[in-house]
Parts: sequence; structure tokens; C-alpha cells
Amino acid sequence: MTVKIAIVEDEAASAQLLEECLLRYRTEAGAEMMITRFSNAEELLRDYRGEFDLLFMDVDMPGINGIDASRRLREMDSRVVLIFVTNLAQYAIYGYEVDALDYILKPVNYYALKLKLRKALEVVRSRAPALMMLPCEGGVRYLNSTEICYVEVQGHELIYHTASGERLRTSGALKQAEAKLGGGFFRCNYCYLVNFSYVTKVSGNLVTVGGEELQISRNRRKAFLQQLSQFYGKGG
Repeated sequence: MTVKIAIVEDEAASAQLLEECLLRYRTEAGAEMMITRFSNAEELLRDYRGEFDLLFMDVDMPGINGIDASRRLREMDSRVVLIFVTNLAQYAIYGYEVDALDYILKPVNYYALKLKLRKALEVVRSRAPALMMLPCEGGVRYLNSTEICYVEVQGHELIYHTASGERLRTSGALKQAEAKLGGGFFRCNYCYLVNFSYVTKVSGNLVTVGGEELQISRNRRKAFLQQLSQFYGKGG
């Protein structure tokens, strides 16, 4: 897959150095990347459509700083992998507030970036969408995994609960759906397969997904929380 990367940096020299490091990694690792530069946060946010997979956000910028910009960004896109670029490591603490995966200190060092970039690309690939072909009543439906909030099993039937509120019914086993949908999904109990991108709250043994509360089974709670943490870049 081609990873779409954004660099948000007001200093042209810093942006150029970071881009050169990314291009070097692309050549060495044979990774497919498309890199776009923004000179300020306003430029990024103005017409943002969630088109990027990975975003390097400078913290200290005139106008909207990187931390405030990241807060606004998260209101529009919970999926994009976010890495802070900063002169001061103390700003990294704000990363937890906006689910930032990591931070990089200026001036960017290629070998330090390389280690963090590998981790970021693993997260990006785990979130890559899958296209599902669902034989439903009235014909076959094609559904992108990014549209699925969760999958529910009832007997020999699967119900795909979508972000638009539509519920698509098809025959099948939850294990098969889990294999096709990949790393961004995880079972919270024996009958629900949850898309982490739509998780907004975990309270006790309940998880809120797409506005609905689902039960987390006691024996799956620890693994569920660990996987959720890793998905948002806070885990190992």
C-alpha cells in the first residue's frame, strides 16, 4: 500500500530535512510513500478530509500551534497516526491527550526517525481498510471496513452495524469475518467484533462503539484493552 504522509512544519529547512529522511527510508526499505508538506496548521485543517495515514506535526508554530491543531484534527480524524516534531521533549506529554504515537526531537536524526517510522508504518498497515463482499438479501453488497462499527453474530447469521446506521445481514461465522477484517478489529466477547476506530469510551465491562454500549467479557477484557492501547499507539 502507498502510505500518505503529511508534514506540518513552518520552518522550510526543518521540513526539508524531515522529507529527505523519509525519502531516504523509502529508498532503503522499498516503502511506497506519498509526502505532502504544509507550512502551517491552518493550511492542513482548512480542507482536511482524512486523506492521510501518517502525520508529522511540528509543535511550535505561529498561529495555531501543533498541540491545538492536533486537538482539532482528532475531532475530524481518529485514525491518522500522529507524531510530534519538537525542540523540547517536555511537549511530548501532550501526545497522550491526542493519541500521538510518538515524538521526534529537532534537528531530525535519520536513525532515530527510522526506528519510530517503522513502528508508525506497522500501525498504519494494521489500520488499512479491507473490502468486504457480503451476500445479502436482494444481492451482493460491498462494504469498506472503515464503514463498519462492529459485527454481531446471531446463530449462523452475521449483522454488520455500519457508521451510517444501516445493518447488513449475511450468513457466516464471526471467525471468518475476524480473519478478513484484520488488526483494527477485536472481539470484546463471543458475539461482538469491534472496530477500534469507533470506540469512544470504555467503562468497567462496557465499551461504547458507534454510540452503542457492548459488553466486554471478563476473560477478554485485559487483552481487549491491551489491543486497544496498541491500536492508538500507547502500547508496546
